[in-house]
Amino acid sequence: MRLAQGLLVAALLAAPGVARADLLSRALGQSGGGGGTTTPPPPPPEDLSAWSGPAQAITLPDLLQHAVRNAPSLASARLDIAIAEAQIEQTYSRDDWAVRAELLVNSSRGYQAGIVFDRQTRVSFTADVFRRFAGGGTLNFHAGSTFDRGPSFASAGETTNNWTDDISVGFTQPLMRGRGRWLFDAAERRATIVRDGAVLSRRLAAIDAVQTVISAYWDLVLAERQVAITQQSLALAKERLRITTLGNEGGKIPRSEIPAVQQIIATREEDVLAGELAVLDRSIALRRATGMPIAANALGLRVPTDLVELAIKGDIADLTERAFAASPELAQLAKNDMTTQIDIEVTENGLLPRLDAALSLGPVGQDEKFGTALKNMATFKSIGVSGSLILEHNLGQENVRGRARELRAIRQKLEVNALDIRAQIAQTMARAVAQREVARRRVTLSQRAIELANENIKIETDRFNLGKSTNFDVLNRLEELRQSELRKTSALIDWHKAEAVVQALTGDILPAYGISVE
Repeated sequence: MRLAQGLLVAALLAAPGVARADLLSRALGQSGGGGGTTTPPPPPPEDLSAWSGPAQAITLPDLLQHAVRNAPSLASARLDIAIAEAQIEQTYSRDDWAVRAELLVNSSRGYQAGIVFDRQTRVSFTADVFRRFAGGGTLNFHAGSTFDRGPSFASAGETTNNWTDDISVGFTQPLMRGRGRWLFDAAERRATIVRDGAVLSRRLAAIDAVQTVISAYWDLVLAERQVAITQQSLALAKERLRITTLGNEGGKIPRSEIPAVQQIIATREEDVLAGELAVLDRSIALRRATGMPIAANALGLRVPTDLVELAIKGDIADLTERAFAASPELAQLAKNDMTTQIDIEVTENGLLPRLDAALSLGPVGQDEKFGTALKNMATFKSIGVSGSLILEHNLGQENVRGRARELRAIRQKLEVNALDIRAQIAQTMARAVAQREVARRRVTLSQRAIELANENIKIETDRFNLGKSTNFDVLNRLEELRQSELRKTSALIDWHKAEAVVQALTGDILPAYGISVE
């Protein structure tokens, strides 16, 4: 008996690979105590949900709403808008009334031979209330009181007191530099444009966040469908094993047909396990994209969806023009150009000479006593009128001229960037439309391949039943069906992802999913 076993082992080692496997299966069948018995298949691998926790079912709209609420980029964009609005509010200070008060005390004494011969004292208090107006002029309300004590010119050695009270209204108007409402409102216009740019940035962040979630969502759908297709193929292979085993036990099918089916079953079970790992990996990536928690028992997601064909809307020319009109990047460049234009206007205004005209008018009262001086002012016994014209100009002003040239170069750079972004948008749209069209055709071709694969499976099964084919041929037909179904699923996913790119470029992606960030 031992000699026979030794000869069998030697034959196995000397035989080629295929023959060795056949001899080994026969040997196992003999040692098992009967030619009709088969080696039981290994137990199926443990499901990943045993340690990753149950998968949470969730829909795409819920995922998008969660992403919009929790995306850090959108939260940062909202804060940028709040900051810009606060900066706009700061510019309203140009309409404020300002108050200025000043108290001056000045005293001087002259000494000669230790005797004070000249003593002068002046105490003055002034108060001004003023405001700047849209044309650049400043309105000023002035009130003042001055007390002077000094030597009398009429009597030597005596001192005199003098009170001077005055009230006036004055207006100063720049005639060249600093004149005009557009210059008065420049800071607010600049801050408003910055705020509008922040709103565009928030819209761009929302589009990017939604597009990222949609892409991750379809990646998960693809992984789930791949597992489902492989599980269906595994079920067909197990059914094939059952039929083959029954045929072998009835003496109609040779036992050599069984190992090929068992090998396919083991391969499919391994594919299912790898697919479940891919599903878990895509679930974690989708959680990360939406800001959902990633923790123990909070890993898997399940996204039931109907994977259907989409309607093709719009040609590439119309879609590209819509993308140009809806592009937040181009709109931001336009806002930057407006800001730069304001800076150029303000800077070039600094090249003008300063020519300011001022006029002041009001009553003045003087007397040795404060009350009398105040009464004289109130009864308009004396009217003070003053006017001035101030001209000031810096020669050269290369700093201002250089700043103006710099700003013009920045505007030219913005034009170059706008052309480049338009080219990028056109390129991305062309790719997306091409991918969408190719995916549509792939779906049609793969559907035809699925129909032919099913027909070939039926033909090959009939040939097997007539003894003209083997399980290996039937299993090859089953694999062709699986690959055709995988290709169709992949084409449908690519179609949906390409459509999401088109919607993102045209700005339709947010309203299409009910997302509002305004």
